[in-house]
Amino acid sequence: TFVFRDARHSPTKCRMLAVLSFTFSALLTSVAGTQFNAEVKQHGSFLKPVEYQHRLRLCNAYPGAEVFRVEKGGQNLTSRLAYKECQQVASKQSLRVGDRLNFVADQLPMSSFTVDALPQYDAMLYIVVQRQDAKSDAVAFQSHLFASSRNAQVAVMDTYVGKAKAALLLVNASGYESSKEGPGYTVMPFGTAFGVADGNYQVILSDGSAESKIHSPMQAKEGESYLVLRTGAGLAGKGSEMDLMVFPSPSWAERSAAKAWSLTIAFLAALFISMM
Repeated sequence: TFVFRDARHSPTKCRMLAVLSFTFSALLTSVAGTQFNAEVKQHGSFLKPVEYQHRLRLCNAYPGAEVFRVEKGGQNLTSRLAYKECQQVASKQSLRVGDRLNFVADQLPMSSFTVDALPQYDAMLYIVVQRQDAKSDAVAFQSHLFASSRNAQVAVMDTYVGKAKAALLLVNASGYESSKEGPGYTVMPFGTAFGVADGNYQVILSDGSAESKIHSPMQAKEGESYLVLRTGAGLAGKGSEMDLMVFPSPSWAERSAAKAWSLTIAFLAALFISMM
């Protein structure tokens, strides 16, 4: 309830003044907001969306002599990708939702993997091409996405399509011997992922016998993402038996480090010459 002491200011007039005042004030706010938005658009070039780094590694776990070439939009992402081989796609090849990666081989129909989603954080994506089953030549895919981490990480896949039974063991530097800290190995179930401490390991594909001959070294380093998988088809013929694959291998890591170092040296040399 309002009390008006001056008869010249009737309630009706005051309501009209209040409405006019509110309208004028809203108009000023709208104009000011428009000007502010215009200034942001004009001077806001430093406001850019966050771009996350999604690295890509492509692996061939298709038993046999087939060699794949992976392309996206008509551009090659890999060189010839042989069985039990992985390649990391150059960082300049950005990965986007909806990207279609075509796996091309000489004796097989082209198969495609579509990127349906990507996380809002830095990550490493592994895509593995494999046999769908032992009875046909059809292709299938598995993938795993690693979130960026300070620790070494391992993902375990099973791409084997035969009937043999086996388990994967991660053996520390001291071997199978037990210690106060526990056994010198751990079982790595298929379809799992976990972190590991830095160090040198052996990955063993054990068929239950006392001496498992299929093994591969793994040199766990901080921040790296490792893929361990069982592969093979259990068919007659070379290249189809049950086997083991670990990536990146110590030799691949050494070559990558050497290549990065040589590029750094070349850059510094070019910079030094340009300053002379």
